[in-house]
Amino acid sequence: MSRMLLVLCLGFGLGALVCAIQYVLIHAGRFPRNPYIGLPGYARESDEVWARAHQAALPWIGRAGVLAAITAAIGGIGLAVGAGVEGWDPLSVACGISGAVAAGLYLFGANGAADEATKRMARRR
Repeated sequence: MSRMLLVLCLGFGLGALVCAIQYVLIHAGRFPRNPYIGLPGYARESDEVWARAHQAALPWIGRAGVLAAITAAIGGIGLAVGAGVEGWDPLSVACGISGAVAAGLYLFGANGAADEATKRMARRR
């Protein structure tokens, strides 16, 4: 068994689960402001800014979650077929790259959308 594939599979599986929870709660309008989960930097803002930022980031959080789930599945397939035992192989590399893209979607896509939405709010005031 490849430790790297196991870590990638479990890590991105957990990431997909967190994205799914956020997506459902934000979509339902029941995602409370907190400093632990959600977009960094908005926990100290008002409830209105928190909600607007996360609503704007919702599509990006969904995309990141789906890609993280696909990445976890790639890692699981790799574990099932015994890939990555002797080092780097195509499944391990694919898992790492798709996971990096998923993290980038959340980090840059979601935060960028939230930043734009909150800037528009500030301009209206």
